[in-house]
Amino acid sequence: MLMSQKQNLQQDKNGPEYYEKSKNMKPNPIWKRISLFQYPLISLALFIFIYVFIAFSAEPQQSEHVKARLISEVKSIQPGESFYVALWLKMDKLWHTYWKNPGDSGLPTKIEWNLPDGFVPGVVQWPYPKRFEKSGLVSFGYEGEVFLITQIEAPKAIKSGTNAKLSASVDWLVCKERCISSHVDLVIKMPVKDKNPKINGRWASHFRETRKKLSRISSEWEANAFINKNQILIHIDVPSEFKGELKNITFFPEQGGIINYSGSQNLKRSQDGYILEVQRSKLSTRLPARLKGVLLSPEGWGNSREERALHIDVPLMNVN
Repeated sequence: MLMSQKQNLQQDKNGPEYYEKSKNMKPNPIWKRISLFQYPLISLALFIFIYVFIAFSAEPQQSEHVKARLISEVKSIQPGESFYVALWLKMDKLWHTYWKNPGDSGLPTKIEWNLPDGFVPGVVQWPYPKRFEKSGLVSFGYEGEVFLITQIEAPKAIKSGTNAKLSASVDWLVCKERCISSHVDLVIKMPVKDKNPKINGRWASHFRETRKKLSRISSEWEANAFINKNQILIHIDVPSEFKGELKNITFFPEQGGIINYSGSQNLKRSQDGYILEVQRSKLSTRLPARLKGVLLSPEGWGNSREERALHIDVPLMNVN
C-alpha cells in the first residue's frame, strides 16, 4: 500500500495536475538563478548589443515636435568603398518639414557634415515632396517621417579594426499652425572592417521605400521646356511602347521664384505626347537658362508604378 502511494506520487509529478500547480508557483528571481560564472558572459553580451546598436543607429535626439537621428544602411565601413547614411526626421502628427525648394514659405533642411579626414559626402538625395496649402500659400515638404540619404565615400587609407565617428550639424524648420526652427548635432560611430559590410536589417525597408521616391533621369521619357508669356510649357515626349495615359502630373521646381505655386497646372494632349501648362510667377522678371525639377506621376511612368518621380534638367527656351 505504501509503495503504491509513492508510485502514484511519482506519476503525479509528470501529470497535468502537477504541471498546473507548478505554473502557479512563484519562481525565484532571475538573478538568484544565474551562477556566478555567468555574470561576465551576460555583461559582455549586453555590452556587445549596446555597442552594435549605437554603432550604426545612434539614439535619436528629440527637438520640439521632431525626432532626429543618423542611420547607416550598413553595419560597417569598408576602406575605399562608398556607403549610405540617412538623416531620419520623425515629425509629430500634422507637423511638417521642408523640401529643397520649400515653396512660398519655409526653409529647407540643411545637413553640414563633419567627417574624418578622407571621407567625402555626396549631395542630399531628396524624396519627392508633398504639397501643403494654407492661407493661400503653398509649400513643399514632408509629414510623418522622412529619410534624407547621403552617399559617403570612405578613404582607402582608413585602417580596419578602428572606428569612424561621423558627425552632422542639422537645421530644420517644422511647421503646423506656427513654425519652430531647430538645430541638433548628431553623431554615429561605425566600425571599419576590411570585408563586405552587412546590411542594417532594422532599417533596410526604410532605405528601400525612400529610394522609390527619389526622382530619376529616364532614357525613355524626354521633356523640353518653353516660355510662353505668363506660362512655362513642359513638353513630355511619350515612348513608342507606352500605351497608357498620363494624368494628374505635378511639377515641383527645384529653383525658387519661377512658377506660381498656387496656380493651376493643366495637362493636355499634344501631337507627340503631352504638354503641362504651368503658371509663371509674376515676380519672375528673369528666368534661368535651364529648368530643373521633378515631374510627379501618381500612376508611375510607363510600366513601372513604383517609379513616380521623373527628374528633368532641360534648357528653358522662348516659344518665339
